[in-house]
Amino acid sequence: MIRKEKPTLILLLIIVLQLFCATVFAQNTTIKKETNAPKNDSIATQIDVLNHESLRIALERAKQTENTSKIANAYFEYTEFYLKDLDEMCIKYSDSIIFITKDIKNNEKFPASGYNQKGRYYYIIGKYKLALNNLITGLDRAKENTLLYETINFNIGLIKNTIERHVESKKIFKQYKKFLESNGYEKTSIKYNRAIFALSHSFTYTKKLDSATYYIDEGIKNSIAGNDPVGYNYFVLNSGINSYFKKEYQIAHDSLMKVKALFENDKSELTSLAFTHLFLGRTSKALNKKSINHFVKVDSILEVTKDVMPELLETYDYIKDYYEANGEQQKLTDYQKQEIKFRKISQHNYQDLVKDIVTNYDNKILEKKRNKIIKEIKEKDNMIIIVLLSLLLAFAGVIYYFFRKQVIHKKRFHKLLEEQQKKQERIVLEKKERLIVKKKPTAIENNIKELPEDLVNDILTKLEKFEATDKFVKKKYTLPQLAKELNTNGTYLSKVINETKQVNFANYLNQLRIEYAIERITNDSRFREYTIKAIAEECGFKTQQSFSAAFYKKTGVKPSFFVRQLKNKIKKLNN
Repeated sequence: MIRKEKPTLILLLIIVLQLFCATVFAQNTTIKKETNAPKNDSIATQIDVLNHESLRIALERAKQTENTSKIANAYFEYTEFYLKDLDEMCIKYSDSIIFITKDIKNNEKFPASGYNQKGRYYYIIGKYKLALNNLITGLDRAKENTLLYETINFNIGLIKNTIERHVESKKIFKQYKKFLESNGYEKTSIKYNRAIFALSHSFTYTKKLDSATYYIDEGIKNSIAGNDPVGYNYFVLNSGINSYFKKEYQIAHDSLMKVKALFENDKSELTSLAFTHLFLGRTSKALNKKSINHFVKVDSILEVTKDVMPELLETYDYIKDYYEANGEQQKLTDYQKQEIKFRKISQHNYQDLVKDIVTNYDNKILEKKRNKIIKEIKEKDNMIIIVLLSLLLAFAGVIYYFFRKQVIHKKRFHKLLEEQQKKQERIVLEKKERLIVKKKPTAIENNIKELPEDLVNDILTKLEKFEATDKFVKKKYTLPQLAKELNTNGTYLSKVINETKQVNFANYLNQLRIEYAIERITNDSRFREYTIKAIAEECGFKTQQSFSAAFYKKTGVKPSFFVRQLKNKIKKLNN
């Protein structure tokens, strides 16, 4: 039994220890997370025990009042306590919040915060589907235009980021930042830092690198001013990634090495550590330093977390290239098996996640907006007329959109077919006249200033010969491989392709493969009978989805539409 005097003594002891820790922290002018301190450090352990005891006392007192909100608040403090160590007890106390507040109406915090805490826990451990389901439920139970509502929406934006829907998530992050600013949150607050970090991340991955730099710099300054070590670490990581995309490889490498040391001993940051090693590998490779260890480290982290974000799978391309080049067949085979395993996990998790995002979130948001409009209409005397007109206009709009889309796609099909026919006629004419057309490529003035004109023309001539072959569909080229085959430098080849073709190397190969696909589909009746998946594989694409996306980007129509229209046209001509 604990006597009544002990809580007071315990609380006094907590206050003294907290003041002591605050003083020590204030003396440290370098803002960083104490990740190197072992978990069983005596002072840290004592503080955890005392904090847990204070939570127990607070819960007992709340239960004595029989006030549901006070009890739920005590449970909430428990969820925060366990969340920082990713302890499953966080879920237990979140469920307790939900259970005792399930019947509360119009409360700004409950039960929605219980679902939000569960969503946060599942998000951190990489169970995004569970996280999304809880966050969406929380959003349904939260009051609109409140901090909790906007926070839950922000957390859903983070999940959208994981499935690379950066444009959509950017809108959510901007909305959250605007809400915080309009409600008086300081720029040094942790919430505000998380908002601009998420924005900087979205800008980085939508290639708005200067905008990303602006928010990264602001975030680092705010994190230092507000003693936010976790936020500081994230901004340094994003700074390294952003610098990599800017091709500032040494700066990127320095930032990433710094943040690696901060993440290495923090079990809650394993996924962040995986991204750190992925980009360390990329920057090391760009700097001609040893990179394989970083890529292998990503694999070992995935083995622990099973949090297989699509971008992390790119590490296996680097690993396979390395072991293939070094003739280590067994390791090559082992990592090929690893890639297959993790790709299956990623496809399963992320395909379901995309479906749930659309079905359970996007549609619900649209439904909320629609309901809001209907509610406003009902307040007017001419509600019925307006609703009928709206429905009529919407129906007409759908019909118009459908037929307009069909017309546009058919125009694109005919244009594509016409271009292909002209190309064939030109080839036939050249054969008849026995002409070998040798075009002298024209160097692009002022665009590639650092390369001599003769060098540019030589590379363009070699590319023209390469394009006349079908090698690009039979061999999975990397930039260094093609450069070696063309007997030129990879950097020069990349610059020439970027400037003269106006695309990067990957898109350049995709365009060649799409042109090859169009030619085969148009002229080869057997090829037209292939499935889209088979056509994709025949043209050098890894998946049907990547082929369809590249085909649409190049032509404005889906390959299935092109094949179907071509078959219909041929059928009509034969009849």
